[in-house]
Amino acid sequence: MITVTRFDPGSPARGHPDLAASGWTRDSAATLWIDLEAPTADELRLLEDPFAFHPLAIEDCLTPEHQPKIEDFGPYLFLIFRGVDLDPPGERFETIKLAAFLGPNYLITYHRRPMRSVAAVLTKYAHDEKGDLFRGVDYLLYEILDHLIEFYFPVLERIEQEIEVVEEQIFTADDENTLDAILGLKRRVMEIKRALTPHRELFGRIARNEFEEITPQTVVFYRDLYDSTYRLAEVADSYRDVLSGTLDAHISMISHRLNEVMKVLTIFATIILPLTFIVGVYGMNFDYMPELHWRYGYFILWGIMLAVTGGMLIYFRRRRWI
Repeated sequence: MITVTRFDPGSPARGHPDLAASGWTRDSAATLWIDLEAPTADELRLLEDPFAFHPLAIEDCLTPEHQPKIEDFGPYLFLIFRGVDLDPPGERFETIKLAAFLGPNYLITYHRRPMRSVAAVLTKYAHDEKGDLFRGVDYLLYEILDHLIEFYFPVLERIEQEIEVVEEQIFTADDENTLDAILGLKRRVMEIKRALTPHRELFGRIARNEFEEITPQTVVFYRDLYDSTYRLAEVADSYRDVLSGTLDAHISMISHRLNEVMKVLTIFATIILPLTFIVGVYGMNFDYMPELHWRYGYFILWGIMLAVTGGMLIYFRRRRWI
């Protein structure tokens, strides 16, 4: 699907079904935003004609798993970002690639799946009846990225809630799934950190005013994006440390429970040992064993074994072994 939005000087934003219907050219005073969402092969041809983007940029644009980057091709900037999927299927963590070509009077965005950040900005300008909200294509890209980075916050908040649940589980419940939950959360945090770190470097380059396509007036807003990604990365780091501590605590709790079980088993084995010795002695088949002919030998032997058991339990108790 292709969405073409044209911003004429002093006029409101207008949507057009295709580039030809918009009447826009590279020398036009108007500004154009073309959003490509899961485009067809015919729709993708506009990257080559009329825009004639570099083949390597087009290749990176179409590669699904490409990491965030920014490249200056002279007349335009090529950028790649990764937005977060708020509702992935199951417990997986997923990111969605957003590619952008930023020129002096045009912005082209490409993504394979619907993105809330793009939809939010499209909706905003669709309701801009007077055309007062548009402040340039570099600011338009900032608005999309502002939403894109903002959607990372609820994901981290959800992870924080899950961490609190896991921390309660390791002390209140003996759940064999706790370890899987901890490792799953740790993996998601690492994936978030892996996605945020390139963004921080990218926004840092823009904040240093390295690219002419982004005006000094708009650079200030990209500095805010840099601060947001820096803060998000720091939060992800703190969650990773918390999860590492939680994992250590979980392993310690497992070791503690195992020690408790081993202590009980050791006490039973220690008590059974002298009783087994006594029973073994009087289970031997010798003819000359005087105790075998005692009238009350059986009861005396039971008394001795009970006394030994009681004495050992008292001893263990005094030594605080039980």
